[in-house]
Amino acid sequence: MAKHTQKYLKPTLFKTKGSVFEGLLWKKPNSKGTDTYDVVCTEKGFTCDCMGFTFRGKCKHSQDVLTRIEEALDDRSPKYRWEYT
Repeated sequence: MAKHTQKYLKPTLFKTKGSVFEGLLWKKPNSKGTDTYDVVCTEKGFTCDCMGFTFRGKCKHSQDVLTRIEEALDDRSPKYRWEYT
């Protein structure tokens, strides 16, 4: 029987090892909204405790967290205009 190997979703814009995100945990809701999954940034990349991540090495939960971080770092996040009256 093959051993289970841990998979990681690796970002393209930054290294996780030593980053400010290393060790952080994001709670992402499941599709039914009845529970949450833990997305964690490790020194090797992002992991999620859902079944999809276990099989594919990525999932919508981990991809959402990574996308939001990379958009913020790459300044692709939505711009908000503040108007003072």
